[in-house]
Amino acid sequence: MKLSRHVLVASLAVAGLASIVSAAEAPPTARRARISRVPLRGADPKAAGAVTTSSYSVEVPYVQSFAPADGGQGNTLVLNAAHSFNVTLVATDQHNGNVTGPGVALPQTDTFGYFSLPSLTSNPSNPEVFVKILDGRPLNGAFWVFYGHLTDLIYDLTVVENATGATHTYHKDAGNEPGGFDTTTFVAPSSLGAPTTKATQLLTPNAFLRTSVDISNNTSTDGVNAVVQYCYSSAGAFVGCTQQRTISLQHFANFHQDDIVGYLGSLGDLPQSAVADSSGTLLVTFSNLPSQQGWEGTVAANTYNRVSEVDPTRGTVGCGQQVSLFFQSATGSLVGTARNTTAGARSAEAGSISSTLGIHNTDAMGTGDTVTVDVTLYDPSSGLPVGNALTLSDLAPGELRFIDDLFNAAAVTGVTSAIVFVDTRNATTNAATVEGFILDQDTDSLDTRYHEMSCASGCF
Repeated sequence: MKLSRHVLVASLAVAGLASIVSAAEAPPTARRARISRVPLRGADPKAAGAVTTSSYSVEVPYVQSFAPADGGQGNTLVLNAAHSFNVTLVATDQHNGNVTGPGVALPQTDTFGYFSLPSLTSNPSNPEVFVKILDGRPLNGAFWVFYGHLTDLIYDLTVVENATGATHTYHKDAGNEPGGFDTTTFVAPSSLGAPTTKATQLLTPNAFLRTSVDISNNTSTDGVNAVVQYCYSSAGAFVGCTQQRTISLQHFANFHQDDIVGYLGSLGDLPQSAVADSSGTLLVTFSNLPSQQGWEGTVAANTYNRVSEVDPTRGTVGCGQQVSLFFQSATGSLVGTARNTTAGARSAEAGSISSTLGIHNTDAMGTGDTVTVDVTLYDPSSGLPVGNALTLSDLAPGELRFIDDLFNAAAVTGVTSAIVFVDTRNATTNAATVEGFILDQDTDSLDTRYHEMSCASGCF
């Protein structure tokens, strides 16, 4: 039985320049491209699925693109995503004819951020007004607003509770007035449940989210081709896959895009709605390489958001580098480790971490079948199951689906880490293939790490 095997396993725990970019001959299609797999070392080259030509596929398992609701103007600071508040600022320069200017939002965490005033100060990253919103419901049934400043300018700070539309404006006159706090205005509605924790802020409404990609020909051979295809979901539903695009790489060449989804959108392969909000995977198939060595054609990617959209020189926050050679697809099971050190389980070493699970139907065998998977979690100390089993049903070929805030979704309590098993329901056909990854994010710093799940059975 799978359960017995999982308990046993859990108990044992006590991856230049492109000369040509063109559309492939095939018309746009919702089908996932055929995957070229390099045979495993020692595998029979005559075996089904073995590749004998100089081509192979690699993959960026996690690609995401997101643009703020205000179109990237950055004037709105969205805090406390679980029960969100929109915060805006308008300042008046009493030293210059009372000219006014909007604040530019610079988010820092889920609960805290600040505004700069570039139209008044000509400095887009200089902090001028700070604001923090905390969930004080356990103490008095309300959300608490704190604000302060490093300026003598006049300003109005407006806070809107998105769930109710309740609005309050905090005014500061000219001079050395102090900041303030408000712990009573935003009383939670009776229908609102207990405090919840946002799984990750990868979908932060405060900043753009992008995925950079590097595709490299690491050989002295010219005319190497890399065919790319993005399979994605948008507006909460799987859309399909873009047409295949061919990137021609000369010797020792590199193709780089800071925003691969935006790039595909500029070519007309994606609607702007998907550029503004989509997530999925990028399949890259190399051909015309000298041989099938994995180092000859490589792909590296990073999903990130800028610390300050108005000042890109301040750097980025996001996932660790994803370097993908031959992704670990499985017809049977995947295994990985998830963590949760939020709230009372905070760790001095780990911080405030929450995990999100991503599962992808790779369709490595080209069957075109959907796949359903079951997700179970186990205590690494006792080897016993924890929380509830979860199911992701009918993932289409190429589809990537998430379980945000895995511990909360599975109602896991009493542990800060868990071994995660993902099992396919394909005992009859034994053809569906999936891969998975876990995103760990510190909900305070927004620092994020990507961990690929390993194949536990039916490795392909």
